[in-house]
Amino acid sequence: MKAAPALCAGFALLAAACSTPPASQPRFRTLPGFTVEPAATGAGSIVAFTFDSRGRPVIAKERGQATVLIDADNDGFYETQQPFSDRVHTIQGLWFDGNTLYAVGKNAAEKPEESRAGLYKLTANEKTGRADTFEQLALFQGDMREHGPHDIRRGPDGAPTILLGNHTAVPPDRIDPASPLRGLREWQLLDRYMDARGHAAGIMAPGGTLVRWNEDRRTFTLLAGGFRNAYNHAYNPDGDAFTFDSDMEWDINLPWYRAVRTLHVVPGGDYGWRTGSGKFPGYFFDTLPPVREAGRGSPVGVEFYQHRVYPPEYHGAYFEGDWSRGRILVSRPARSGATYSIPGEPTGFVHGEPLNVTDLEVGPDGFLYFSTGGRDTEGGFYRVRYKPGFWDRLWGPSEPDGALALVRQPQPLSSWSWAELARRQEAMGARWGEELEKLARNPAAESADRVQALFLLQRFGPKPRAELLRPLSADPDPHVRSAAIYVVGLHGSDRAKAIAVAGLKDPDPFVLRRAAEAVVRMGLAPDQPFAPVASVYPLLKHGDRFVRYAGRLALERIAPEEWRETVFLESDPAGAAEGLLALIRSGEPVSEAVFEKLLALLRRPKATAEERLAALRIFAIAAAETEDGVRPTLRKQVSDLVLPLFPTADERVNRELARVLAYCGQPEAIAKILAAIPRDDTNQPLQIHYAYCLRAIPGGWTSEQNNAMVRWFQKASKWRGGASFTGFLNLMFDAALEHFTAGEKALAYRRVPEFAPIPAAKAVPAVARARGVASISEQEILEFQLFDPMTLRADPTRGKVIFEKECASCHRFGDAGNDFGPDLTTLAARFRKKDILEAILWPSRTVSDQYGSVIIETRQLGLVNGLLVREDANRIVLKTGDVPQPVEIPKREVTSRRKSDISIMPEKLLDGYGQGEIADLLAYLASKP
Repeated sequence: MKAAPALCAGFALLAAACSTPPASQPRFRTLPGFTVEPAATGAGSIVAFTFDSRGRPVIAKERGQATVLIDADNDGFYETQQPFSDRVHTIQGLWFDGNTLYAVGKNAAEKPEESRAGLYKLTANEKTGRADTFEQLALFQGDMREHGPHDIRRGPDGAPTILLGNHTAVPPDRIDPASPLRGLREWQLLDRYMDARGHAAGIMAPGGTLVRWNEDRRTFTLLAGGFRNAYNHAYNPDGDAFTFDSDMEWDINLPWYRAVRTLHVVPGGDYGWRTGSGKFPGYFFDTLPPVREAGRGSPVGVEFYQHRVYPPEYHGAYFEGDWSRGRILVSRPARSGATYSIPGEPTGFVHGEPLNVTDLEVGPDGFLYFSTGGRDTEGGFYRVRYKPGFWDRLWGPSEPDGALALVRQPQPLSSWSWAELARRQEAMGARWGEELEKLARNPAAESADRVQALFLLQRFGPKPRAELLRPLSADPDPHVRSAAIYVVGLHGSDRAKAIAVAGLKDPDPFVLRRAAEAVVRMGLAPDQPFAPVASVYPLLKHGDRFVRYAGRLALERIAPEEWRETVFLESDPAGAAEGLLALIRSGEPVSEAVFEKLLALLRRPKATAEERLAALRIFAIAAAETEDGVRPTLRKQVSDLVLPLFPTADERVNRELARVLAYCGQPEAIAKILAAIPRDDTNQPLQIHYAYCLRAIPGGWTSEQNNAMVRWFQKASKWRGGASFTGFLNLMFDAALEHFTAGEKALAYRRVPEFAPIPAAKAVPAVARARGVASISEQEILEFQLFDPMTLRADPTRGKVIFEKECASCHRFGDAGNDFGPDLTTLAARFRKKDILEAILWPSRTVSDQYGSVIIETRQLGLVNGLLVREDANRIVLKTGDVPQPVEIPKREVTSRRKSDISIMPEKLLDGYGQGEIADLLAYLASKP
């Protein structure tokens, strides 16, 4: 689906506006027609907020309590605050059901060292507005930290759902055994490294999860997992969940790095986060891929727009907040098969320098609100206002009434909208159900209205009966059918199950996925075989990945003896791979029949890239599930099959071929993988992946191959990446040298001193030895320093120390330094921060004529590049970037002289400095001397 022209035009204007901001530009920029304005004063650092059932903002201050913002004079500005309760603090999730607040935070009554993250229920007194009841509903495993439990939202079935970061979990005794997410494994074919700096070491699948709170049973249903640290989730008008998951910035330039990602979250979905080097790429068929990747960032609040104040092209728009990149993105996810797609690049809606956004939500007035704060940065509460007067022109002069007013109620899952719908239901009495059912049945009505009519009947009652759901599940409109099948999955009668099973033959992939999810939710199990294999199994061969995935999850809940032989006889490669995976996940031992089927898949002569990837992945899974590993004869057999295939034209296939070849451990693979490594610095992540595989082959290395490996590490030691980049290369270098003799190791360490062992007297405890100078990539430095709110905490006094050490020998700042290079005293008044950073990172990109250098070729000293300080008949004096003092060269030694286009300012000047220290230096340069 193409974005509306007005939206695209506005995005283009924003891109132009953001490219060269004027000096007087306000802190926040947004699209034409919109303005960002403060909505409260003195709010402090806010980490989360929501609107309560009365439509008032309730904020969670950093390490603080829930606080209601009050607009006493109804002018739209919240000038006062009222504490809601002091019983829970350090809150990251808030959700209201009437006067009751459900909060994800810490119990203030417990000692700090004993307090754990939990789910709490607090009900307000009607008169005072403060909570006078308190109940601890459940405790999580883990604490309220950045990777702990996060937001809470009302799900499309009316129950609350909670998003958990990867450092926390639901206690095992509180997990609903019928959860759609179960049995996630690590499934690492090669030995995996934990993060070189210890982050998330030892934390295993499922990582971050989305869970549903079942208050009647006091249990949690695990809905989906494999997230790293998604902070917020939201539901679109179809009732599907979306989230914005974080990357691991320390992994930049490593082959397992995964960018910030927008995810369509389905029941039972595994999104592939595994700790350390074990992260799953998006092409692993046993996981689900992102809808879109958005580069670097720190995802926070997300929200779907279902109001009527913004222009129509924003209805259903998806907003995503990014804390470290100072932006709020907007997109229009469109149905694409059984999932969604987002065309084009990430698009900015609001941008700020900085914009330390933490949470997003649409208010009752139809404006998008956002909070700022986090990590003790300056916080606030803002709204994005749209120009008044456009509503009538764009949406028509009259309000809808009757059932249309109900189904078009803005933000239907919000607390304030839910309360309004409950009031309308009470006022309408029996007409509520009658009018909604009539609308749901009306083929002439808009499909979005019919879908919402069905959802409202399910949420508020009267519950839709089979007499309504059966015809709607066969409606010509696939949107209506998918909604009917979703609602059917919330029921448990035999008639409802029959409708869901019938949906497994629907021609639309979206409906098929929903039908497979429905039978799982309705309790499909080996002792409850209401869905026949004949209806479920064909989904494994469907052309849509999300349909295959949902079908496999359903098949796993049917007794394997009913479909095991069908898998072994399967001729369709996708169906065979999914079937083998279902067998393994069902607890079946990895038998000889499994490996025979795998060999048949690997032998297919004209397999597509996707089929090869599936066959290689299922071999990896089967091998990982084999208690003592695959026997040597089978490893040799597999290696002989796949070695002739390597390399191919598809990088993804090459990665998995190399991984399988390394596991099989045949010496013949060493030469082919080494030959595939480019001699230059191109595609560094792929080169590192090949080295990661090669270090796992234990024997058969020749002296020349050992030397080639050492030469590669010499090259790679100069590369840059995230904070853990050097540490991971250290670990790989150590592993690659395992089969070296003591003398060969000593020589290798002399040739690659960056990875030489740290003497014991200087060693410090760490998960891995981070040797050498940690080099952060230039792009990472640039993006962090421009956008990350943590730079607001920079200290100019610390920056002065770095200036005096690195810059003062050439530059003056106030009274400090020398005048060989440009005077930096008024630098901040003349240049943007971006310009200053680029000049430091890439000093030779633009060299002023005034400070151009010369290259002097001498008989004794070779080439000398420097600024001409002075010259007379006998000597030339140059200022170089190598030593503090000018260098004097006798003219009799000079053999040639020419102008240089290379700055004497050293490249990699910032190597060895952390982001905080670089921020300190920039803060000093921006200060007044």
